Amino acid sequence: MKLTGGQIVAKALKANGVDYVAGMPGEGSWALVEALLRTGSDIPFIHVIQEQSAVHLADGYFRACGRPMAILLPAPLGLSKALGAIAVALADASAMLVITGGDAERGVDSPGFTATGISKEHVRVASIEQLAQALRQAFDTMFSGRVGPVSLDIPAAVQSASVDASLSPATLRANNAGDIPPLMALRPLAQLSSVLEGDALLMVGTQSLQETVSELFPDYQHRGHFCTTGAGALGWAVPAAIGAKLAMPARQVVCAVSDGDFLQSMQELAVCVMHSLPVVFLVFNNSGPESLSDVQVSLAGQHRAGEFSLPDGKPYSPDFAGIARNFGLDAWRVEHASQLNPAFIKALNSKGPSLVEIITARSSRTSQS
Repeated sequence: MKLTGGQIVAKALKANGVDYVAGMPGEGSWALVEALLRTGSDIPFIHVIQEQSAVHLADGYFRACGRPMAILLPAPLGLSKALGAIAVALADASAMLVITGGDAERGVDSPGFTATGISKEHVRVASIEQLAQALRQAFDTMFSGRVGPVSLDIPAAVQSASVDASLSPATLRANNAGDIPPLMALRPLAQLSSVLEGDALLMVGTQSLQETVSELFPDYQHRGHFCTTGAGALGWAVPAAIGAKLAMPARQVVCAVSDGDFLQSMQELAVCVMHSLPVVFLVFNNSGPESLSDVQVSLAGQHRAGEFSLPDGKPYSPDFAGIARNFGLDAWRVEHASQLNPAFIKALNSKGPSLVEIITARSSRTSQS
């Protein structure tokens, strides 16, 4: 029985409990994408808009269900825009398999195009004969000791090569594949008390937003939540919430994010629409990423450097609800506290993804009417 390198990868992913692959295919990875979609593999491919979002998505997925996803990046690891996202996953002990490819004719699969210290281990697979063992070792390394991402560089030539092989799932499965860690990163956070179900997942942006959410909604009950800890990366929450919904489709998933944070990855709303994922996005719009923390002091009436303003100092803000509608989401704009509960109920009852834009004062400690 002949198997291509791409088919061996697909079989290994199946054997190790990988249900999704997210990323952006490139010229050096088409053989792998085709193998994923073949009958017998049937691993859904989630095509994101920015490659770092694929890593954040897998991060959220793992935090929600304790199972790893695979990531397919279009460029060698050392050239990837996803390096920072992988570093976040490593800092927060989130497991995933990052796969990169390359095209020898274009000179982009050189061993020099690698990055060290970003994942637990980075391995370049030089031949198809090494592939099965490299994949099994990758999953063993991922869950041995402190959990974290592992990266494999599988050149296009290896993906498309074929070899006589009869590989049973047992030969591809890591030793600890059946002992995946339980849910991670459940920590107290103020929760929407009257509208969220008890097992809902709340994905939260940066630390300053976590503090502000508890002030804006004092009737939250402290429940579990997910957020970044060691790195606090902007742009994490939106794709991470998508990953959490893929992991737990029967549970409510809400993403609470500031406007500046949301701008880093709002293009991934398209992924929710394409895959009919009913994630609820709460965007706290106060015309600036820094004003939530109240760390700057306005001098002589001038606006703060971290705020979004026009040249005359007037606040500037995109119409996030309008943008969401253009993406295909149900969306509502909330300007008064009395509008919060009705908007949340409509959003949570939406059959598809939805967004609630909450207009807040530039100073998070001023009027919240």
